[in-house]
Amino acid sequence: MKFKSVLLLLAVFLFTLVGCTKREGRAIMIKGTSTASPKPGTLTGTFVATGAFNTHGVGEMVVVPVGEDSIHCTYELTAPEGSFMMVMDCEMPPGMNGVWKIISGTGFYSGMTGKGTLVMMFPPDVPAGVISEETMTGEVWMRW
Repeated sequence: MKFKSVLLLLAVFLFTLVGCTKREGRAIMIKGTSTASPKPGTLTGTFVATGAFNTHGVGEMVVVPVGEDSIHCTYELTAPEGSFMMVMDCEMPPGMNGVWKIISGTGFYSGMTGKGTLVMMFPPDVPAGVISEETMTGEVWMRW
């Protein structure tokens, strides 16, 4: 009887230990480049992601001013294997930085979460024909 009790306690301890392990995020860098503004408050362009996963595709960003010195953006990134939606909160000049968070995904990106920081660049610090460029770095968590 004591042997069964010890085994049960050991099993509960191991289950608790394994169940409480922290999943580590994987580093990611996403560079978005907006090249068109088809309607006020909307930017379209392309993106490239490297690190935790490598892909590229198109992006659409909806920009909403918040007060005089910050903006809130919803950024949908679509790649061949699925899409994911980010929200971004940014400072306007002179800060030009902010934070991002992944709020949803489809296809390969279903269940993905992530967060990090970003830096924005505008003309004249971007190539000709580019409206804005955002470089987002951080971590993502996926079901690998």
